[in-house]
Amino acid sequence: MIQLLTLKVGSTHFVFVYRLSCCFFRLPLLVLCVVAGCQRSAPSLVQPPTPEVIVTKPSIQNLTNPLEFNGNAAAVETVEVKARVSGFITEIHFSDGQRITKGDPLFSIDQRPYLVVRDQARADVAKALAELNELESEVARYKNLLPKAVVTREQYEILVAKRDVANAMLDKSRAIVAQAELDLEFCQIISPLTGRVSTREVDVGDLVTGTGSSATRLTTVVTTSPIEVYFDTDERALLLARQRAIAKRGGEAVTWRDIKELEIPVSARLVTEELFLHKGILDFVDIGVKPTTGTVRCRGLLPNPEELITPGMFMRVQMTTAEPEQTMLVPERALGIDQGRKYVAVVNDTNRVEYRTVTTGRSVPARSGMLRVIEEGLDKNDRVVISGMSRAREGSTVQPVEETAESSTPQEVVTP
Repeated sequence: MIQLLTLKVGSTHFVFVYRLSCCFFRLPLLVLCVVAGCQRSAPSLVQPPTPEVIVTKPSIQNLTNPLEFNGNAAAVETVEVKARVSGFITEIHFSDGQRITKGDPLFSIDQRPYLVVRDQARADVAKALAELNELESEVARYKNLLPKAVVTREQYEILVAKRDVANAMLDKSRAIVAQAELDLEFCQIISPLTGRVSTREVDVGDLVTGTGSSATRLTTVVTTSPIEVYFDTDERALLLARQRAIAKRGGEAVTWRDIKELEIPVSARLVTEELFLHKGILDFVDIGVKPTTGTVRCRGLLPNPEELITPGMFMRVQMTTAEPEQTMLVPERALGIDQGRKYVAVVNDTNRVEYRTVTTGRSVPARSGMLRVIEEGLDKNDRVVISGMSRAREGSTVQPVEETAESSTPQEVVTP
C-alpha cells in the first residue's frame, strides 16, 4: 500500500512516498522535494509624482482691430528713357538694376555728326552778323544823304528792309546754333530721377532713333523711396477710417481729394514677413466705387528707406477703422482643436485640469511668437496651460508652474 507523507520545514514542503506493508514502515520508494517555493511579501505601491505644466494668465492689452487687404507695390515715378537724337550708342554707363541718382549718365550717342552741324550753325551766325553790320552802316550813310537828295526815299527804305531781313536771319542762325547745342546735349543721356535703373535694351554699337513716337526705348528708371501700395477696400471700412481720422482732428472734415491731410495710418508686410513693419499713410482715394464689387481703389504711401519693397511686389495691407480697445490674448500654442471646436486647458483652484471651449479672433504677432485673440470662453484670472498639454488631461491633477510674461506683449500694443 502506497502512502504520502507531507513534511513542512520552514516555508518548504517535502512529500515522501512510501509503501506501507503489514503495519511496518519500509524505506521510502521516492522522495519529491520542493513542492512549494518561498513565500514573499507583496511590494508596496509607489505614488507617481504629480505632472508639472506651465501655465500663464491671459494678457489684456489695448489693441486696434485693423482690416486686411491685398495690395501691390508701385513706384511713385516711372520713366521710360528714350533716345532724343538719332545715332550709334558709343558707351553705356550703368549696370542693370543699379542704384542711380538724378543726373547720372546712362548712355552716350556718337556726337561727331552733331558737332559738325553746330560748327556750321556757328559759321552761319558769323556770316549773318557780318551782313547785318554792313547793312547797318549803309543805312546810317543813306540816312545822312537823304536830306541832301543824293538818294531817294525809296532807296533808303529798301536798304532798311534789307537790314531788317539780315537781323532776322541772324536770329534764325542763332536758333540753329541753340538747336545744335541741344542735340549735342541729348547725345549724353542722363537719369531723370533718383532710384533704380532696369535692364538696358540696347548695346554699344546699336543704331537708335530719336524721331517722335518712333524713338528707341533705352531703359526704364523708377523711384524706390518712398513707394506706393495700391489696394481695394470696401466703402464701409473707408468711411469708418475717415470718420475716425476726422474725429482725431477735432471734427474738421476734408474732401476726398485732400485725404492725405487726414494722415490715416496704413501698414503693410511682404509675403515673407509676419509683422506689419512698413508704416505709412493713406495717400489717395479713387474718384468712384466699383458698383460690381462695392470696393474703391486706394493708395498708401510708405517710406521704404531700405528700398526692400520694389514695384509690383504683392503685399498685405492693414487699415484701422476703430479706436483701440482692451483685448484678451493667449499664446497660439495653448489652443487645441477637438472635432472642429477650439479649446484651452485651464487649471482650476484645486489644480485640476478643465477644458474650456473658446471663441477666437485674429492672430497677433509678439516677441515670443504668435498670440491669439480670445473673444469668449475665458476669464482674465484663468490659468491657461501653455506647455505640457500631453500631461494636462481633463480631470487630472497637475502641478502648475507660472510662466513669466515678459515676452507676451504683442507688437501692435497701443498705449492709452
